[in-house]
Amino acid sequence: MLLIAALLVPVNAFFVLFMSYERNIFDPTLVALFWNVLFLIVVMRLINQALLRWRPAAAFSPAELLALWVLLAVATSGAGLDSMQCTFLSMQGAFHFASPENHWESLFLRNLPPALTVSDPAALQRIWFGGSSILEPRNLVVWAGPAARWWALMTILWATPIGLIQMLRKRWVEQEKMGFPIVHLPLELAGNRIPWLRNPVFWVAVATPAFINLLGGLHTYYPSIPSIPTALGDPRLDLGPFLAGFGRPWDAAGFMFYTCFYPFILGLGLLLPGELCLSLWFFFLFWRAEKIVAASFGLNAAWDSHYPVAAGGYLALVGFPLWAARHQLGLVLRKAWRREAREAGEPLAPSSAVAIFLVGFVLLVWIGMYAGLSLPVAAAFFLQYFVMTVIIGRIRAEMGLPTHELERWGPAWLQSTIVGPRVLGLQNMSTLSLFYGFTRGMRNVPFPHQFESQYLASRTGLDGRRILLATVPFISLGLGWSWFWTLFLSLNRGLGTYRGPFHTWFAQETWTQLSGWLSADAPVAWGKIGAGVIGFTGYWGVMALRSRWIAWPLHPAGFALSTTYYMSHMWFPMFLAWMLKAATARYVGISGVRALPIVAYGLILGDVGTGALWIIYAMIRHVPAYAFWQ
Repeated sequence: MLLIAALLVPVNAFFVLFMSYERNIFDPTLVALFWNVLFLIVVMRLINQALLRWRPAAAFSPAELLALWVLLAVATSGAGLDSMQCTFLSMQGAFHFASPENHWESLFLRNLPPALTVSDPAALQRIWFGGSSILEPRNLVVWAGPAARWWALMTILWATPIGLIQMLRKRWVEQEKMGFPIVHLPLELAGNRIPWLRNPVFWVAVATPAFINLLGGLHTYYPSIPSIPTALGDPRLDLGPFLAGFGRPWDAAGFMFYTCFYPFILGLGLLLPGELCLSLWFFFLFWRAEKIVAASFGLNAAWDSHYPVAAGGYLALVGFPLWAARHQLGLVLRKAWRREAREAGEPLAPSSAVAIFLVGFVLLVWIGMYAGLSLPVAAAFFLQYFVMTVIIGRIRAEMGLPTHELERWGPAWLQSTIVGPRVLGLQNMSTLSLFYGFTRGMRNVPFPHQFESQYLASRTGLDGRRILLATVPFISLGLGWSWFWTLFLSLNRGLGTYRGPFHTWFAQETWTQLSGWLSADAPVAWGKIGAGVIGFTGYWGVMALRSRWIAWPLHPAGFALSTTYYMSHMWFPMFLAWMLKAATARYVGISGVRALPIVAYGLILGDVGTGALWIIYAMIRHVPAYAFWQ
């Protein structure tokens, strides 16, 4: 299985990057369930079904199929938007887009580390206008060094948290018994027998998105065929013009306000607790109402004004369980100090886990200082990064949210925005902006997939120690192939010739942001710190109500999670999931509630299966692709 996974890694990386670079389709890593990996697992499951029937001795075991799921997921992370793609664009975008008008050269270009950037004008000309190849010596000379250094940085960054997994595994998996909803479908698919495949409810659920995608794909090539609107950007789903018709202050809530209908997101919503679905759409509308109220008083609430409040909520989201786990963490540290042996069922010895994390952290701080950060800023940056990593892992383990982006409050953005240039200084601000690429949204970090491997090990015959250790070389392999295909596609076609504004935007985003910060020369943002404190207090307040009043309907996690960009895509599917769950429980009863996971599996597999087939068809035929998710 390791060999099969290794052979699939380059094909998988090419697929993810080709979608973004050649077809302008948002890649699978923007959602928690990497649908490209799910599609590959379905294909492998079909092959395995034939083997079970005709060559049982050659068939894969459920543990082997789940190992394939985990290894392909962590390898996919390297090609994701919030890792490879944004980092690649930002590392050379400052030099390509510098001009006399934006004054970047005089502001900060000299402060960017040459070891992690590319500034050669001829090389940038080739990468943006194409007609070249990564195999040409002139390109290898320019790109090999920076690419290798980024590869090493990202490998260390993503390998280091396996020490945290050891420290938290027993608490989350065995004591708190987190549900890990995202891996329920792969766990079902890996079994030798799948009883719900014979259930007609499942096939009705499959047929619904299949029909929608059939019409959508045909409409792409034959516009006279009608389509059913599902995606963000379709004017038929936009509530903005409707609200604008009421004038001020109602139009303040109209930006990115769509009633999207993604079947596989609805399916994921059906796997979530009903109270979480309720909280996600309720607080999403709450933030919209806040903008309406602000506009009625003549205030102009920025579209991202709730981010500092959400940041405080996120910190409380991880602070609450970490405080509850303080005794378990203390026990692990004491065992590490005494160098106790690895216990049965644990992937690592406590001393090994602590050593891996500390060594990785020290190496990363050294790399940060090498890139230009001061020691305190480098330590604070990577400490916050790992706090955010644990937050994402917790969200996935407890709630299985369809997306867990932490957009625009990563350590690069948060330190630069709140502390500001007067305290940080020009060099720290410049290097933090270079690191913005891999901290922008953090939607595709491999940590939750690695943690889920331990949950799967507790449920099946999967070896938790071997699979966790195997994720490290597959992280490295996935990053390596992602760099190769990124440079291959970019040099061949040219970044500036691709469809849509994606590449131009992300190549300039962090540097335009830095230019604004430096020009404003703002002091410490005490107002945003105060907003974060409000968010932290608000989360704990909702948690207190929830713990004291069992009938309290709102989940405190929705307070923070509803603020993400992709909740604009997902709030309406969450509303539909909540309505369906509530109506089923009230009018159908326990038998209907038990059937909802089967409906969820059908919606997810029908949408992903038929949507992925359309994309593969477009890749083979070199025609525009129908995007079932964007």
